[in-house]
Amino acid sequence: MSWVFFSAQSLLVLSDRKVKIADTRYEVVKLMNTVVNAETGLRGYLLTGSVQFLEPYNRSSKDTALLFSQIKSREKDFAEFTPILITLDQLIKEKFSAIESTLQVQLTAGSYSPHLKFTTGASKLLTDEISNEVNKLDKILRDENDRIEVTLSLTINRLKLASLVVVFLIISILLVNYKRTISLFEHASSSQELAEEFGYLAMHDALTHLPNRRNFEQYLKKSISQAARSKQKVGLLYMDLDGFKLINDQFGHDAGDDALIGAVTKINHVLRDSDFIARVGGDEFALVAHNFNDSSELLILANRIIQALKEPVIAIAGRDVFMGISIGIAIYPDQVKSIKSLISAADEAMYKAKSTGKNQAVLH
Repeated sequence: MSWVFFSAQSLLVLSDRKVKIADTRYEVVKLMNTVVNAETGLRGYLLTGSVQFLEPYNRSSKDTALLFSQIKSREKDFAEFTPILITLDQLIKEKFSAIESTLQVQLTAGSYSPHLKFTTGASKLLTDEISNEVNKLDKILRDENDRIEVTLSLTINRLKLASLVVVFLIISILLVNYKRTISLFEHASSSQELAEEFGYLAMHDALTHLPNRRNFEQYLKKSISQAARSKQKVGLLYMDLDGFKLINDQFGHDAGDDALIGAVTKINHVLRDSDFIARVGGDEFALVAHNFNDSSELLILANRIIQALKEPVIAIAGRDVFMGISIGIAIYPDQVKSIKSLISAADEAMYKAKSTGKNQAVLH
């Protein structure tokens, strides 16, 4: 009989330990989410210049400090955390320092400063390193949770052979922990939804909802790999809106945002289902094209886009507002043999289109 009570006591201890592990895992996941949220706010600010995107960063800065403090207080319960937390603390400090540096470059040198690409690249690397350390913490927790699950399973299976008293004890344990179990399910659901939201924001432009530069680079890399295997072509159209800065200067940034959305809507109406378009800069877009025979088909597609913007993109106080678009075209593997050279070729062709009259398409 003493074994029955000992086993029941063990179940209580293990159940409490599982609750502590679940709470800590929730804090660890949320810590990573706050870091991603800070980077998302930074990217939104860099792309749009709107200070409203700095609010997620400011909030995340405070939340990160609070969450890290909570996790650090768990060291007494999880001794393996100590060396990881030392590294993680340093990485988080470097991460937010990198974000601050990026903001200073944006404020002092502007969006096209060569230092901006360096600082944003360094910030991304820090995010990846933070993610690695967070995954280490999570693995420690998952491994211990798995061990507890095995122990619980063995103990419960043994108790099934015991008296009805044990059954009542198990029921009591479940009743006592019912509210905490419901809370853990709510935490898990909230964390999953938050992770999905941040995942979308990290790969899409907040204003136009188009894929962003990171998404574009990943898609283009995959497209080139598939094209190389299947002996197919990949076309890249680099596009820059003509007159966007003038709209911003004359009517303000809100009007500029509306004009961008209007232009994207018109462009989307003339694209094919297989075309992939992304916003890669303030007024720059990139289109990856498949399923074509030669450059003439891409020129036809480019001219459809140019014609689509012959119509006004927005109206302000009864006045129609227009924008044009300059397009540079390059083709893999006909003209170039790598992703880097494909982007460079399309970019050069786009600037040639812009410098020789604008609102036209130029083939590399």
